[in-house]
Amino acid sequence: MKITALEIRSHQIKKSIRGYDVRETDSILEMAADAIEEATRETNRLEDKLREASERLAEHMANENILKETITSAQRMVEDLKNNAKKEAELIVAEARLQGDEIVRQAHSRATQVQEEIHRLKKQRIELETKIKALIDYHSTTLLMEEDDARRADEESEKLKFFSK
Repeated sequence: MKITALEIRSHQIKKSIRGYDVRETDSILEMAADAIEEATRETNRLEDKLREASERLAEHMANENILKETITSAQRMVEDLKNNAKKEAELIVAEARLQGDEIVRQAHSRATQVQEEIHRLKKQRIELETKIKALIDYHSTTLLMEEDDARRADEESEKLKFFSK
């Protein structure tokens, strides 16, 4: 049963022949009413304070949830960024390897072409040298034969001069 200060103040105690002293009883009732009134004010103040603290707690909990969600989202974003960066790096490396393989293949192909060209040019040089040597031999032989013919012709001419004298 809840009793208020107003109920205590308005309550009338029945008097008997040998009853309580009215002034003292009224004084005690007044003190009790004052104490209950003070306790009620304090309770109300504490209830208001508790309500404010509960509201702030609710706000803080809501903010905490928002922060948790934000942190979780940020962590997911960081993980996504890491994964994307890793995939991109792997793609770049794979592309670089493919390009490197293509460059090596082209270099090998070019090296083969250069070797074939060198071989062809050596063969051509040998053929040219052989032709030049054959031509030189031919002309040398021709010159020697012409020298022999010219010497014989000179000898014949000398013999003819000798006979013509």
